[in-house]
Formats: sequence, structure tokens, C-alpha cells
Amino acid sequence: MTGRWALPAGAVALAALVWAIPLQLGVYADAVITDIPVYRRAYEEIAAGGVPYADFSLEYPPLAGALFWLAGALPGPYGVTFSVLMCLCLCATVLGVIALGRAIGLDGRRQTVAAVLTAVSPLLIGNLVETRFDLALAALLVWTLWAAATERWRLAWGLLAAATLLKLVPLALIPVLVIWQRHRQGNRGALAGVAACLGIVAAVMAPFVIMSPSGTWDLVQYHLDRPLQIEATASAYLLGLHALADIGITVENSFGSQGLSGTGPAVLAGLSTLALIVILVAIAWTLWLGLHRARHPGDARLFVAASAATVVALLVCGKVLSPQFLVWLLPVCFLVAGRFGPASAALAAAAMLLTFSYFPHRYFDLVALDSLPIGLLVLRDSVLIALLAACWPRPSIAGRPLGRVLGRERTDPMRADQAVSARYLTD
Repeated sequence: MTGRWALPAGAVALAALVWAIPLQLGVYADAVITDIPVYRRAYEEIAAGGVPYADFSLEYPPLAGALFWLAGALPGPYGVTFSVLMCLCLCATVLGVIALGRAIGLDGRRQTVAAVLTAVSPLLIGNLVETRFDLALAALLVWTLWAAATERWRLAWGLLAAATLLKLVPLALIPVLVIWQRHRQGNRGALAGVAACLGIVAAVMAPFVIMSPSGTWDLVQYHLDRPLQIEATASAYLLGLHALADIGITVENSFGSQGLSGTGPAVLAGLSTLALIVILVAIAWTLWLGLHRARHPGDARLFVAASAATVVALLVCGKVLSPQFLVWLLPVCFLVAGRFGPASAALAAAAMLLTFSYFPHRYFDLVALDSLPIGLLVLRDSVLIALLAACWPRPSIAGRPLGRVLGRERTDPMRADQAVSARYLTD
């Protein structure tokens, strides 16, 4: 086997091995909390001829419904077929991480570290990876960023549209992607790209809107109406105050989850949303300024860092932070370059491990407001804030140094005239 294929083949084999053996044993095997019944019900409705949003409620966009249907259409028990699909998505994510690492000029060691961490991520975060569909989103996101980094613009915007039709959150990456394409191709191409992406989303959604405008709007209203979820950063602040000073808080069961009710949590949810908008604007502005002086492939590394910061900001400032959202870190947070790159990878892995430390086995202790899981949650959310700082697209990321890798300072092995090779899956 040639050297260029050794890492992809080995990483995929590692991911499949992790999925097939340790993930099915011991503490990983017990699916205490699972979304599989929700997905199976959606499949049954679609298989019986029901139309999402018109005949039954679905809190996810249409492509998620198609994924739920596919898991049921395949032969075998629903939980098994869904798990197989997510394993394939993990393998696709691993390959995408390697391809993106090569496209932005990371050396072989950084590619290997990122690939291995992605492959073993189920052991860091637990078996929620096979009972949620967020690995499908991770796969779409990493290949979106690869297509953008290698200037395959139509593919990039098409994949972003698909990711948006799977979950709405990828819309937050539009500013970063527009700024990146404008830097590489100019205003006209960037505007055409975002128009095509939104056009695809609108075209797919149009039949559902026509059949049931109110039912389709419920897809958006559902998320707007959700209260501050118990694991969100703002909730961790209130829970920490409860553990330290015994301030009163009320946990409510709604929207298929647990959240905090009352005026205080509602105000913090609004402030979190405002903070998210401010941070996303700041990330886009920092990227805009940094790209003015960046040269390829350093500019691509800056783009990836801005994408990583955007994803982490969604976690830090969102009013909902479900455990499976940590899967969104896989496409980017192990690939941040610069001197804070190793810190970014370590913090992302730590955030996953801390999530697994309380979810699912101590989750209902958290709902009961026990001190230990509250402490773990506060620590996890603090790590995510530190991760946001580590991923921030600072101009030094675009410089020649690639940061410390395993204790050694690495430099960019690619000159600007060699950057074209980054368009291919080769070393």
C-alpha cells in the first residue's frame, strides 16, 4: 500500500474496530438515553405514506427524515441499521479530516493525531454517537470545508445546503464561507455561491411549505420556543450558583429534554443568543482582517480555525447544548493550526470526556441537582469556553509556523507555488 493511502486506510480500520468492539462492551454498551425510538416513529410515519410537517411533526429538516427512513428501509433491526449508518458516517468523517488536514498543509504527524482522535472519538464521548445522527452532520461539514479549502465552490455550497437540510445549525457557517470565497475568488462568486446554497434549501423546503405552511413553520418555532436547556453554558452558571449558594432553580421537562424555567433562565437564554450573534460577527471580522495578509495555504488554515471557532461558539452560546452536539467538534477542532493547535485538540478531547463523565449515567443526577454532576458540567462548559479561545482565527495561524506537535515546533513544508497539490488527496 502506498504511503498516501496508509493513513486513511489505517484510520478507517481503527474507527471500524472501535465501533465494533469496545463501543459494544461494558459501560459503552448501555444506551440509557436514546433517540432511536423518535427516529423509528418518524420512519414508520413516512413508510405508512405520511408527509413530514403535514401529517406528523418532525423537529428536524427533511434530509433528517430521509435518513430515518433509510435506516428503517435497510434489512435488520432499526437500531442496528442506524448504528451501521453512523459507523459509515464516522469513517467518512475520518477520511474528511485527513483530506482537510492535507489541503491546509498540516504535516503528517498532525494529520495522524487528528485522524486517530477522530477515529477513537466514540470512546471519548460514548455510545450516543450510534443513537443520534450528528455523525452524519459531521461528515457533511468536514467535506464541505475540504471542498471550500480546495476551491471546489459548487461542491462546497451544495454540501452546506445538504448539511442545513439535515440540521439547521450549518447556516452559521455562511459568513465564514462567504468571506473565504470572496478572498479566493471575488465578490461575484461568493454571492453566487450563497445564493445557490439558499436556493437549494428553499427548493427542497418549498413542497412541504406548500402542503402545510404552519406545520413547516413549526420546525423553526419548535427551536425558538425551547427553554434554556439544563446543559447549556448559561444553565451551568445557574447550576453552579445553586450548588455553591443554594439559589433556587426549577427544572422542567419539555421539548423532549430538561430545561430551566423562570424569568432568570429566560433572560440568560436571550443574552446567550445575543452573545452568539456578537461572537459570530467578531469571528467573521477577524477572519476578514486576517485574510488580507495571509498567503496560501496559511489562509486556508485561518479559514479552518474560523470555522472551528464558529462551531464552538454555537455550543458555548446556544441555549441548547445536548451531549451529541460535541460530535460537531470532530470536523475542525483537531485541525486548528498554530501554537494553540495542540491545545485545541486537547481541549476538544477533554470536553468530550467530561461530557461522557456525566452523560448518560449521571444525567438524571444532574436533573436532580446533585453537586457532582453539576461540577462536571461546569467544568465541561468552562473547557468549551477555553476551546473557543484556542480556536480563534488569530493572524499567526496563517504564518509559516504550524505550532507544536508532540513537543516539537513544526514549520510549513509547503511554499505558495506548491499549494496546488493540496487540491488532491496526496501528501
